[in-house]
Amino acid sequence: MNLNYIKRLSKIITITFFTTLFLSCKTSKISIAKDKTSNEVDIYVAGYEYNDRKFESSIEEIADEVGMRHVAKLWKNGKSIDLEETENYSDANSVFVHKNDVYVGGSVKSGEEYVAAFWKNGKIQKLTDTKKTAHVQSVLVEDNTIYVLGEQFADSNYIIKVWKNGMFSNITDGKNDTDGNSFYVDKGNVYICGDENNGSKSVAKVWKNGKPQSLTNGLNNAYALSVYVENGNVYVAGYEIENNKYIAKLWKNGKAQNLSDGTNYCVASGVFVQKGNVYVVGNESINEKSVLKLWINGKATNITDGKNNADANAVLIHNDTIYIAGYEENDLDRYVAKVWINGVAKNLTDGTKNAYAESVFIVERKNR
Repeated sequence: MNLNYIKRLSKIITITFFTTLFLSCKTSKISIAKDKTSNEVDIYVAGYEYNDRKFESSIEEIADEVGMRHVAKLWKNGKSIDLEETENYSDANSVFVHKNDVYVGGSVKSGEEYVAAFWKNGKIQKLTDTKKTAHVQSVLVEDNTIYVLGEQFADSNYIIKVWKNGMFSNITDGKNDTDGNSFYVDKGNVYICGDENNGSKSVAKVWKNGKPQSLTNGLNNAYALSVYVENGNVYVAGYEIENNKYIAKLWKNGKAQNLSDGTNYCVASGVFVQKGNVYVVGNESINEKSVLKLWINGKATNITDGKNNADANAVLIHNDTIYIAGYEENDLDRYVAKVWINGVAKNLTDGTKNAYAESVFIVERKNR
């Protein structure tokens, strides 16, 4: 099974990185009731869409039985761009734009295995061979250096890897199963968040330049899904399962803050910080529906109304505007890839096939 689907089914959703390019939000008291979009920015979203509408299931093996494949996608200002042919499995988990070059990280299936890859301006660059399955979770560029976060299966466990201009380093040794879900590069320091199995439980962790720090004590399953660094402070979003209760969490420099009280299933999946204001997205199960949530400095707001299942994968702020990438179920039992702009949803797909938005990136347009 595709590793991304294992994670999705267990709610360990692949989250992408965020960058220091974006301007600060001046206050935590932000209205999300109106659309403040303009023609001053280009909105890039990465994700994937199934190639067929035969039925609603997104479970890999079932879809494969009827010839369904998911295809890596890039959307620019809502216009869809296929990165791979529709007969091959592929997915895109992150997007980054640097000096007019567009980088998308993901994977493509070659034979029986997935190959870790990224696309630069639509042209694929493969990072692994077909011997061991591998995936890319995030890609970013700093000081003209291309950083790629991914995972590769080795013997019996997944190893977290970072590629730097194509040269890889193993972050973990493969003795324990690990997930690297998100990373951030700050002044050449590489921060990775994820989890490592201690033999019985998953421990939420952060690796700084390969050195691990545990965020949880290993008594409960816990997962770190997104990391952001500002002014030397390390913020991590994720969740911990305590007494069968899924609690959304934010860690700042290793200190945990509960974003939910455990009454409902709740997961924090993305974090973005501007001038000390902390934005977290995720989902909460309310009346048996997954509601997309936004926390600003710990205060929660429902972005969707709870009529249909919805989830968020990434958040960023640009010029006081909040962008959230995710997906929402429609009345046809299909998931629609979406970007929410100050709480207003913009559909990226037509809703006839399952589709998911995983990452969003904003670029200011040059004066024309």
